[in-house]
Amino acid sequence: MQDGNNGGKTNGAETPVADVLLTVSHEVRNLSNEASDLQNLIGNLVVAGAFGGSQSIYELQSLDKLCQSLGAIADFVNGLANHSSSDWKIDLKGAAETVKLADVRDRLTGQSSERPESTGEFEDFNAWPLTA
Repeated sequence: MQDGNNGGKTNGAETPVADVLLTVSHEVRNLSNEASDLQNLIGNLVVAGAFGGSQSIYELQSLDKLCQSLGAIADFVNGLANHSSSDWKIDLKGAAETVKLADVRDRLTGQSSERPESTGEFEDFNAWPLTA
């Protein structure tokens, strides 16, 4: 990154908009993929009889729409990145302060995280009863 105010030296606070948009596109694409995995899991539960009635299956179609919408948004943001000027820069610090999930904030700002991947407690899903 070049900053005309400091003799051409890189200013770490300014990031090209295209880079930010590509990162956001990647994050949304990951969400789309995770939602698709969830859709597959729910499909397996439906086949196994864990969900009954056509109303449940109809309502589950909203998950498919979510997957498709997330993919479409990722495509759009990627298109924005490809059509943005390399001269456009943005300071990510203020925007990053609004993101509550530290791992997402770190990925969006390109920061490495020293935190463990998962901070939640272990849930033994095999112990949960499935009722129809």
